[in-house]
Amino acid sequence: MTKPIQIKNLTIGSGIPKICVPLTGTTREKICQEAEAAKKAAADLVEWRADFFQGLLDLDACQNVLEALAEILGETPLLFTIRTSEEGGNISISLENYATCYINAAKSKKADLVDVEVMGNTEEKKKLVAELQKEGVKVIASSHDFDKTDSKEVLLNRFREMEKSGADILKMAVMPKGFEDVAAIMEATNAMRQECEKPLVSMAMGSIGSITRISGENFGSSITFGTVGTASAPGQFPIGELRSLLDALHKKNEED
Repeated sequence: MTKPIQIKNLTIGSGIPKICVPLTGTTREKICQEAEAAKKAAADLVEWRADFFQGLLDLDACQNVLEALAEILGETPLLFTIRTSEEGGNISISLENYATCYINAAKSKKADLVDVEVMGNTEEKKKLVAELQKEGVKVIASSHDFDKTDSKEVLLNRFREMEKSGADILKMAVMPKGFEDVAAIMEATNAMRQECEKPLVSMAMGSIGSITRISGENFGSSITFGTVGTASAPGQFPIGELRSLLDALHKKNEED
């Protein structure tokens, strides 16, 4: 049974999946413009994909962007993410610099959540998760496979390994080749929520996996990703379209 997490006015882990909008601008000005659009579109959660930011390794520049985003977003929670090239992101970065950027973001007190890729360098990542939590942020442990989808059993075991990181939320994204792959990630998520209290986030990317972005309430995924402008991963819906689909499915669930 999932134990919901409260962040500002947002409850993650119960009801309709919350819509997160990624910001992928390369400059402070562009990032802030995207944040204004996400706020206007009533995103539940906003993710700053800092791996797109040209000044990522400039800690002062990152602090400046975080402060600007916090001011724009107000009560809308902010998720800070560095998606590495190894997991489909926009930057190749050393573990030392990766950790430094995350600690800097947490110490700013402007990011409410952070996303840490926990597979690989397990002990170092576990220490990083604990250090970030000490700064008061919630941590999403994530794993992304842009090439394939493993079996349900392998995915479920990956979820279990991710849980050992000590993170607050567990997120997994995979690339399906067919519907059986879509079923595998949905079944693995549903199985994990039977044995784990932490909110889960999962999706199959691309057009084949689009069903996972709207039906999370049925199989146990607490957050879905929508766009206001450029998508950060294949298969994301525009936020207005996504909200309509989620609301319709939620209403149907209540009727049934």
